[in-house]
Amino acid sequence: MIKLFFLCFFLLLSVHASDQTLNLTAKERAYLNSKMTFKVCVDAQSSPFEEITQEGIYKGIIADLLKLVARRLHIAVEVQQVLTWDDSLKLAKSGQCDIVTFMKPSVDNNKWLLFSEPLFEDPYVLITREEHPYIEDLASLAHESISIPIVSDLFTRISKEYANLIVIPVSTNEEAFGMVSTQKADMTLRSMTAAAYIIKKQGFFNLKIAGELPKSTNTIRLAVMHDEPMLLSLLNKAIATITPQEKEASVNEHVAIIIENKMSKESIRYIAFGVLLFLLILFSIILWNKYLREKISQEVAKSQLIQNRLFQASKEAEIGRIIGNISHQWRGTLAKIGALNLLTLVQLKNNQPLDKAFVLNQSEEIGKLLDFMSNTMQSFLEFYKPSKNIESFFLLETIKQAENILEVKIKKSHLAISIEGNCDRIMTGIMNQWVHVWLNLIDNTINAALKNAIEAPYFKIVFSENEIDIFDNAGGMPALPSETDMGLGIYMCIELVKKHGGEITYNTIPNGLNVKIRFLT
Repeated sequence: MIKLFFLCFFLLLSVHASDQTLNLTAKERAYLNSKMTFKVCVDAQSSPFEEITQEGIYKGIIADLLKLVARRLHIAVEVQQVLTWDDSLKLAKSGQCDIVTFMKPSVDNNKWLLFSEPLFEDPYVLITREEHPYIEDLASLAHESISIPIVSDLFTRISKEYANLIVIPVSTNEEAFGMVSTQKADMTLRSMTAAAYIIKKQGFFNLKIAGELPKSTNTIRLAVMHDEPMLLSLLNKAIATITPQEKEASVNEHVAIIIENKMSKESIRYIAFGVLLFLLILFSIILWNKYLREKISQEVAKSQLIQNRLFQASKEAEIGRIIGNISHQWRGTLAKIGALNLLTLVQLKNNQPLDKAFVLNQSEEIGKLLDFMSNTMQSFLEFYKPSKNIESFFLLETIKQAENILEVKIKKSHLAISIEGNCDRIMTGIMNQWVHVWLNLIDNTINAALKNAIEAPYFKIVFSENEIDIFDNAGGMPALPSETDMGLGIYMCIELVKKHGGEITYNTIPNGLNVKIRFLT
């Protein structure tokens, strides 16, 4: 009897949820009867929310919810068969779509689209590796790194609101998750549903959800053309009837969460066991977080180590370029040694008398060349090996070391380097990091000068009390780097100067660039 009661109850609930009657006006019914079929433009590559398969089937969470909307309105929807989001956008702007999914309200979009009430909402969560503690307050972290796709709206927001984090720009969400999984970043950011989907699909099983981004929700709406307010009103009425249970069922289906449909005694036992297990895990997390808060100093040291690894990785990225410079320097030096040796062999084979002064001069010359080769390799090794020692050093010394490493490239490009002002500034920190800064700045000037065919390029460094100005005439940059558009070299320069109590800015000047380093402390 009890089983029959529950079965009837769930059947009635299901019928009520799937066939709700909308309160439509006569004008609204006439509007629907006049059209009946509505064309929809979608994002064909946004699993698990929506996608168009190779067989042309439209599926996903949004696809399911759109079907519910169409069923409530008793209309048919025709999904436009496209390959990319750009294709859908072109169709929508040319008036070939009645409904558009995945568009977000903005100043530009509001000029030609009307947006419905939220069709689906999903909180943004923080993704870390298993060993990372739960994140209660993102602003409380010290020097941890977060990888975010540079095209994401969240990239600029996180960069501005959380100056305590090292924001690493990447191309895709999969790349961001991969960096966290391989310990190249501490965390990433994604909506909860998309995060669960990526972790399962890509096999990132060493990752977990470790917190939420405050006041941030991934909100998905339907959009209609600006001259279709009645269609918008109808969509909103249908959306209002979709229950949380219907949304949850769609999420579980596409993110592979299994839900039992029949409530047997065995199922109830499993549910009870799951609740107890959840409470046990929750209690363990609370105890674990309490323990980790007491060990916060160790976590700070760990984040510092990761930042040092990032610096070391950027140095390793330059190995090919530096080895190229060394090979050029050694090739010329070895050629000179070979020429001196060949001259001696010719004299010996022809039984020509060897002058003692001549042999001594040759030996001294070869000794100087060998010293030059040894010093070149030593400069390379000192730059490449991991930097750990905090020391006091002259900034001028770091400039000279960078010049030695790039000597052949500087000569080949005819770059004139000059230094003015008080050159006796002493810094306290890691010397190799400043060598890294100068290497990037000088090499950028050389590359720009070669690209723009500058006949007499120069690189002028001017020291003043709390500033260093660098000027060049290499043609400047077509677009100055911003927070959301910079290469790894410029990004590392900014971070390393900031680490030594300064800031670095870029300004265009006639035919060139002015890089200003300002010391704040």
